[in-house]
Amino acid sequence: MGLKLYFNPKALEALAKELRRASWGVGAAAAVGGVKLENASVLVAGGLGWLVLQVAAVALESIREERSVK
Repeated sequence: MGLKLYFNPKALEALAKELRRASWGVGAAAAVGGVKLENASVLVAGGLGWLVLQVAAVALESIREERSVK
């Protein structure tokens, strides 16, 4: 018996939603840490982390399953 994986669009949508939530958490934590530590590199790293997670969420939302009709 082999393991079978199926494409699940709802799971991708849920993952994209959670990535968006995580991105805001990363951004907020970096903003607070950067202000508290008075370190601009923490702010920049947080901004880049936010951007990467937002792009990943958009990419996941863009995935669609297309079936060819024969």
